[in-house]
Amino acid sequence: MTRQNAPVPPVAVRRSKRLTPLPALGPLYLVGIAICGALAVEALADGRYRDPMLLPLAVLFAAAYIGLRQGVYLAGDQLILRFGLGRTVIGMSQVREFTIRPQPGRAAKRLLHLELLDGTQVPTSVGVSRNLFSPVVRMPFEKLVALVEQLDEHRRQSH
Repeated sequence: MTRQNAPVPPVAVRRSKRLTPLPALGPLYLVGIAICGALAVEALADGRYRDPMLLPLAVLFAAAYIGLRQGVYLAGDQLILRFGLGRTVIGMSQVREFTIRPQPGRAAKRLLHLELLDGTQVPTSVGVSRNLFSPVVRMPFEKLVALVEQLDEHRRQSH
């Protein structure tokens, strides 16, 4: 019995480029990561491997890191929307248009939306908000418009 060796596609590391600024609470997330990391390293350096403080520190560290990564990324011809514990990967060839729409019930908050070729509306966590503690990645309206233009240009190039 002979086995045919199927060609293995090369593994290429693709870097994603962040298109949005840090979330509104980004500096707070950075401080949380630094404090949790320093306290965990100190406990481990002292040999306190079973310290009950390490579990909450690990949870806080992970939460701050997840919050920091929130935003819109571009990797090749794919758009990556990172939010909370999840992410959505959308091929640029599947996007019909990018729009900025007010969030229902909140005229002061406008979010970036994607409309896919099948008509599906995908809201993102990127927008304009006056609330400092808003969960969205806050951008001035002019920068949000520039982001839409940049994404639209990239979408046209990918077709």
